[in-house]
Amino acid sequence: MSALMYLAADIPFLEVKNPHEQTISIQEALERGIEVPDWLLQDEKADRNDPKMLLYTDRYQIHSENGTFEDLAYDDDFSICPMEKSADILTKKAYCASVQWSHYTKGRAAQIIRYIRETLTHTPQVEIWNIWMGATYPPPRIQKVRIPAEELDADALKRLDAFEISTSERVTRQQIPHAWGIPEDELEISTQYCYEIVRT
Repeated sequence: MSALMYLAADIPFLEVKNPHEQTISIQEALERGIEVPDWLLQDEKADRNDPKMLLYTDRYQIHSENGTFEDLAYDDDFSICPMEKSADILTKKAYCASVQWSHYTKGRAAQIIRYIRETLTHTPQVEIWNIWMGATYPPPRIQKVRIPAEELDADALKRLDAFEISTSERVTRQQIPHAWGIPEDELEISTQYCYEIVRT
């Protein structure tokens, strides 16, 4: 189970790659002076030239004097990746794309809003969802809010990101139309949150 923020629309989404993440080989990491774990260096089966062996990120500054690191909070430290629908995806839109970021920042939100507004020049509506994967049985509640594109701002995305999606609400058998085969003491319903962003 995990959190997922995703976009949905009736047109395909363009991919946005995160410029702060890349896959590299062990050899390239060593040439760049990047520390590689000993267990990987000692693994005789590891292909040192495989360009997808390690995931490297430059989003942190390491302070070796006290053993801490600092998230540099780059505004472009996010990605938008087209994805296939699964049982957890309850949108009726034809296309979806995951929004991947380590956490909310105002700068990242501004760039995602820019992306949504650009997408809205080709379609009348884009949805942005915040859900907890694997909590679809019984079917979750869906809370939707319609927002005109010009009113979508960083604070709205901050609120969407902050919704408590990993918790479920205890319900009674009378509140669920079918028994679902779930014991009475385990009946819980999660909530999925959706903003419908509309072009005006």
